[in-house]
Amino acid sequence: MNKAVTTLFLSIIFIPFSFSQSQLDSLDIIKNPSLANYFYNGFDKELNTFNLHSMLLMNIQSGKLNFNINENYSSTYIRTSDASTRDEHIFSAAGDYDVSSYYNIGLRVDNDIYSDSRQIDVNQASMSSLVLFSQINPLDRVSIAPFGGYENNRQIGQSDYGAVYGAEGLLNNYTASDFILLSQFKFKNEDISPRKNALRYFNFAAVDTIGGDFRNKINFQYSQDRMDFYYKADSVTAAQFNITNNIQSRTETINVLEDSLYYNKFLDLFSLDLAGRYTWRTVDYDTRYRSLTDQSISSFDTKIDQSKLEFEGTTSYNVGDFSGALRFTYSDIDETHLTKNFAGSILSFYNQRSDIESMNNNIAQRITLSFTGSLKLSPSDILNFSLYQNKLQYDTPSLDNYDDRDELFSIIRINYIKELNPFFDIFINAEGTIHHIVYIYAEESANNNINRILSLATGGTYSGANFSSTNSFEVSANYTVYDFEDLVPNEQSYSFRQFTAMDSTRIKLNNRVNFVHYGYVKLSEQGDLTWASFSTIPTRFLEEIYSIPKLVLYYDHSSVSLGLRIYSLNTYNYQGLVKILDSKYLSVAPLTEFSFILGRSLNINLIGWYEFVNESNQANIQQANMSLNVKWNF
Repeated sequence: MNKAVTTLFLSIIFIPFSFSQSQLDSLDIIKNPSLANYFYNGFDKELNTFNLHSMLLMNIQSGKLNFNINENYSSTYIRTSDASTRDEHIFSAAGDYDVSSYYNIGLRVDNDIYSDSRQIDVNQASMSSLVLFSQINPLDRVSIAPFGGYENNRQIGQSDYGAVYGAEGLLNNYTASDFILLSQFKFKNEDISPRKNALRYFNFAAVDTIGGDFRNKINFQYSQDRMDFYYKADSVTAAQFNITNNIQSRTETINVLEDSLYYNKFLDLFSLDLAGRYTWRTVDYDTRYRSLTDQSISSFDTKIDQSKLEFEGTTSYNVGDFSGALRFTYSDIDETHLTKNFAGSILSFYNQRSDIESMNNNIAQRITLSFTGSLKLSPSDILNFSLYQNKLQYDTPSLDNYDDRDELFSIIRINYIKELNPFFDIFINAEGTIHHIVYIYAEESANNNINRILSLATGGTYSGANFSSTNSFEVSANYTVYDFEDLVPNEQSYSFRQFTAMDSTRIKLNNRVNFVHYGYVKLSEQGDLTWASFSTIPTRFLEEIYSIPKLVLYYDHSSVSLGLRIYSLNTYNYQGLVKILDSKYLSVAPLTEFSFILGRSLNINLIGWYEFVNESNQANIQQANMSLNVKWNF
């Protein structure tokens, strides 16, 4: 088979499901050989919440034998009067033997477990499978992997058994003429009667490499994912069909067509990046068993059709002391919710459900324009500025839905940085935001409002041999004004003003001991606002202080820290202009940290603090908190 015929054959086979290399992890059988060995274990206990997370990725190669393990486990326990636990464990192990450089054969084991103590629809589920696979490499950068095996799938106490089979394929940076082809596909069936799960994934990407300053990429993607779920059958359906659990199928189909263009020397001054994307998506629900004797509006299945059109363009300019970028995006989303009729249905129930679903229909158009720039005024002065403008138009065709609205969102930011000397930099930052939301219909127009946020910050960083410190001070004002507050008693314009001071300091006491401090103070005031006279009546005041002073002892690549963690929150109400203390919260905790680094492979961090909590009108409590993280690259 000559090269031209081979290229044509590969194009026909892989065009429907070609894919970029960056998404190789979506395949189960074909693996990226460059994956590193990695282990992570983390445990956090804060207040009444316990979190445990563990990850393992291991790849071993010995001669013609290859072995890999991938494990991800997470557990959350919340200790309350109604304690809850959620566990999720995903495990896979595979081994294969290289029969030749073009062919191998292997065995893969998967075991996934999900458990949640809360009473939700699917709070217990597990899947175990054993599959035999082979990977065939007919050409360089081309892989095809058929597989087949047996699976046990369990949901809400009911186990199903059946065959699992399919195939995967990869075309990785295959060069054909002036194009680079990247592709991926996956076909998988789980015949676990009476349920059936299925996955179809196809993608194609072609990159034109004619010129060094010009690049064009075309991408097409198709995916379909069907999942069957058990749920408790109602008494009438259970008796009629002699079942305990009913089955609902959810099938999601996504198609994406995308073209992107990059031109590095547009008009010899700019770089230009353009992209267009069209997505059409369907979510289809089907109920397996349906009784005609006990109908209601919930007896009907639904379907969602969504189309999305997107355009974006970015042009950049970088000459001398000035650099800037202008970006424009446009998106148009049309979403339709449909009710699916069935033979023998009661027309009045169908019409009611159709009306309810049609209320979710919506059309949304969004336009954004942003500009960022940086100007070097002198070797020690830099001026950065940015502007962001966003407009959303949200329409609902249903006459019973009054959520139609227009939103306008604007941000402007100016930042000035001055290097006073090699050790000391200062900055000034000013930012303004306006968010205006207008509902079209009178039924929702009471929520029309304008939100204005103004902030001014200044600070600096000093970096010396034995002393370094970063400090910032910010004042911000947030004003929300309702359009019709005089007509709607429950809507009252309000203000929120805040002062924040932040400190991060390190003092080197000697070669092994440092004093480190991190903390902030926040003073916040809430009030009722009269925008016409720009006056406020304060209603609530918050005083928040957070501080962690500690001594850090360094030894080789390890460190031990001893310090305090202090958190205080006082809230005040107002009688006229006089502040009256409402509540106090104070937490003081001895703090210990331990960090150990062994080369570039092992990193262990342990943080623990024991809190003494004093809260208004509450008994004093003591509680331990801990965070342990272990990372090992091997």
